[in-house]
Amino acid sequence: MKISINIITYGREKEFLSTLEDISKYRGSDLEVLILNNNIEDRLKKQVEEIFKNKNIVLRYYHLGENLGVALGRNYLIERSLGEYIVTLDDDVYIENINNLLEKVEEYLRDEKIGALAFNIKNYYSKKPLSHEIPHGNKKLDFNKNLETYYYIGAGHCIRKSTYERAGVYPKDLGIYGGEERDLSFRILGEDLTILYCSDIVIYHKVSPDG
Repeated sequence: MKISINIITYGREKEFLSTLEDISKYRGSDLEVLILNNNIEDRLKKQVEEIFKNKNIVLRYYHLGENLGVALGRNYLIERSLGEYIVTLDDDVYIENINNLLEKVEEYLRDEKIGALAFNIKNYYSKKPLSHEIPHGNKKLDFNKNLETYYYIGAGHCIRKSTYERAGVYPKDLGIYGGEERDLSFRILGEDLTILYCSDIVIYHKVSPDG
């Protein structure tokens, strides 16, 4: 398996199903989609299965009846991912062209020194970048160009499976949400790997008013 797409969903049913519709337009091969439903009740499985019906995509759907949060939930999916490259997306993003996105992922990761890709995340409503979702402390840099950075944003990124094997997965002691990307980013850099911000891998985040 070449690429896994991992998504955790919690509380944003409409947006989540729309994201899956975007992914279902994939026309290549060797793709799996892993979903962890963190909602206590499961009202989504049949709808998810219908979206991927007759698609050339392997679907792995998990519902445990509890909210594992972000770090533990991602670890759960990483352990079950068969892809060489693991794309992680929030459950409320719009993807203009999933085929182009995954082609660019493969293109950039031909460079073995790159351990992770940080996507260009823009606000779905304004079509502009959100300051806190720009993966660099210096917001005055030209983010219309690719550049090496030192962390990635959770809403959209890709990390090699081998990078997780070298640097480890997400910490278990940070609670439901908070700080997990920074923690892993620094361990990735500690393995002498780079994190590349990709200006041309764009996703649009339907940011939740409830955070």
